[in-house]
Amino acid sequence: MQKIAIISDIHGNLPALESVLKDIKKRSIEKVICLGDLVGKGPNSLEVIDICKEKCDTIIAGNWDKYLANNDKAGDVSWYRQQIGKQRLNYLRDLPEAIGFYISGRYLRLFHAHPHNVFKRIFKNSSIEEKEEMFDIPRIKSIETDSIKADMVGYGDIHSTFIETMGKGRILFNVGSVGNPCDHITMASYVIMEGELNDKIRSNFSIQFQRVSYNIELSIEHARKTNLPKMESYIRELKTAVYSR
Repeated sequence: MQKIAIISDIHGNLPALESVLKDIKKRSIEKVICLGDLVGKGPNSLEVIDICKEKCDTIIAGNWDKYLANNDKAGDVSWYRQQIGKQRLNYLRDLPEAIGFYISGRYLRLFHAHPHNVFKRIFKNSSIEEKEEMFDIPRIKSIETDSIKADMVGYGDIHSTFIETMGKGRILFNVGSVGNPCDHITMASYVIMEGELNDKIRSNFSIQFQRVSYNIELSIEHARKTNLPKMESYIRELKTAVYSR
């Protein structure tokens, strides 16, 4: 069986990303897929983009990536865009928004937030009807092996891990956030998917949630060396893993 690491929502937090990649390497994982939101919130968006381009096999666009790449208004957006630079903004603009493939006889689809809209948000307490939509054939820009409804769906966006079994043995899971977890655990989060990659025959598989310690104080130090927008809110989230409204 092959192992796939699924990471998401790094949000410019370089120490968190480096700790997760070190954990992935230690576990001899063959493939890394990133579900977006490389940028924003934290101070090191540029470095995170470059490292993910080097270390990830596939990168999917998140809502922050898409918003910053396509929005040139003044304010907080402008601060991040200036940091990232034109070349990297063009790279973010061209990213695919979903990927799908077989693993152990089940069709797995991965995207940032929703198969029809990268800005639509589905929580663990969303309605059954909303969760059912997550298995749909995407309307967003997708790189797929097959255009079919999914058996399993993994996504990011909400910064909070969960897994739920649905009717007909389908599985919906959220990988959490590498750089900005908001599920009361102040550790980076990612998922290891293990199974027979690109195999249509039903066989064993696993979905494993990983939590990784990282140097939060170093992330805070990086932020304080900049004019990061909403800095105190960002720092409070890192220290508490609770979303600051």
